[in-house]
Amino acid sequence: MKKWYKRIAISSLLFLMLSAVSVFFAVEYRVDEMFGGQTVAATHLQGKEFQSDYLLKNAQVLNPAGDSFLVGQDVHIRDGLIIRIGENLPAFDPKGQSIPVVNANGHFLIPGYTDSHVHLWRSKNDLLLYLANGVTQVREMHGVQRHLNWKKEIDSGALLGPDLYVVASQLATFGFWEGLWIGWTSERNIVHTPEQASERVQQLAKQGYDAVKASSFVSREIYLAIGQPAKEAGLELLGHIPMEANLDDLFNAQQSEVAHIEEFVKALDRDFGGYTSANGEAFISYVRKYGPELAERVKAKGIAVASTLAIINSFTQQKLDIHSALNEHPIEYMNPGLLESAEMGWLPDVNRYRVDEQYRKDDWRERVEKYWGRYAEAQNILLQEFVSKGVPILAGTDANVPVMVPGFSLHREFQAMVNAGMTAPQVLTSATQAPADWMQWPVGKVHSGYRANLVLLRENPLENIEASRTIESVIIRGNLLDRKTLDQLLNSVKKANDSSRAVDIREYL
Repeated sequence: MKKWYKRIAISSLLFLMLSAVSVFFAVEYRVDEMFGGQTVAATHLQGKEFQSDYLLKNAQVLNPAGDSFLVGQDVHIRDGLIIRIGENLPAFDPKGQSIPVVNANGHFLIPGYTDSHVHLWRSKNDLLLYLANGVTQVREMHGVQRHLNWKKEIDSGALLGPDLYVVASQLATFGFWEGLWIGWTSERNIVHTPEQASERVQQLAKQGYDAVKASSFVSREIYLAIGQPAKEAGLELLGHIPMEANLDDLFNAQQSEVAHIEEFVKALDRDFGGYTSANGEAFISYVRKYGPELAERVKAKGIAVASTLAIINSFTQQKLDIHSALNEHPIEYMNPGLLESAEMGWLPDVNRYRVDEQYRKDDWRERVEKYWGRYAEAQNILLQEFVSKGVPILAGTDANVPVMVPGFSLHREFQAMVNAGMTAPQVLTSATQAPADWMQWPVGKVHSGYRANLVLLRENPLENIEASRTIESVIIRGNLLDRKTLDQLLNSVKKANDSSRAVDIREYL
């Protein structure tokens, strides 16, 4: 009898172990799928060697101040750097050897764009979408080891993509079991005490991250304690204003950047006592009253702010008419895993911003329109205050969150910023010089000694920000991608996506 008990116990244990292993791999596969990891790789991801030496002739070059163009300029590019800029430069290297000449045809040469708030997740094909849209730098705001690996591959020339500034995934505080699950499936850095958070920050610095991110769900105690350890580790602290924190806490937390203007709207909402569709006018008055003082304090503390206006502006449409919202965006370039999944989804039945059927009662459409319309208005008011006080604004899109298509979303963000009151030169600075200064990277200007991350436009973006889309060529680390090549990158991504779809999206195109 004892043998049978022993056999049953062993069999039960083996069954449990096999079940646990099966569940583990099933969850891992599902997580990989929903973050876009199962999508077929595009065929143009392989990197290229730098073109060693060439002269870009007859360009209109954006001046260092970013407010006008210098006509008839030649730009000498060698080994990924801008070597010389001037009129009628000789097409010879220092040894007198002739170098190739590329005719810019009088087009407008500007620094490559930076999207200061993106989520690559596991969607490697997005790297090509950024380049095809002139985005030569991105700040990955939920970075994990794979993104550090991609960064190394890009830096070595083995992978084609924009330069990556990798912010470690969010620091967050949850209970033990919930923290285990969220840390596993959402790849967050779960911390429970200031001491543990300090140790984690040191680990992240050693791994090679550029910054650490506060989430909405990190405890106030940890939030206020983590700034100094981050600074000592050589990392910037940026991200959200935690829900447990207030605006005074922000100014005491040594946070150098806030990842959304929306974060200030949320903080003011908490101070206001709760904004609803019924008290929207009162809330807007509250924002107008305290906005100037808030902007002064943000400026005094040297805190930069990422914009993410376009996504907030899209909420009303996504909630009321998701079909029309999808029709307005090039979703054929979206990773199908992200587009179709129930967790990250964009499509009508899974859209993360949809209004559930149980709430679609009475005057729900009117309430949604009022609430989210005022919400967007509040962030636009704050943007105007920040700009007027000289707060550094960094153009960012929250790319890969519905309905922000990587690369394409930045041009939509530019238009949202202009609509909110910024001038075209101010917007261009927010995607070039401002983020370069914040990251302390040698990009953001067309200047000798700077990295040759550039965009050649057919039209003048200082006159009309829509000209940001008129891309003739992109230069990434000196490597020139002409219009034909950029179109090939886009087609490569679209083809990979089409081969990976489980849902027909033709009705949204």
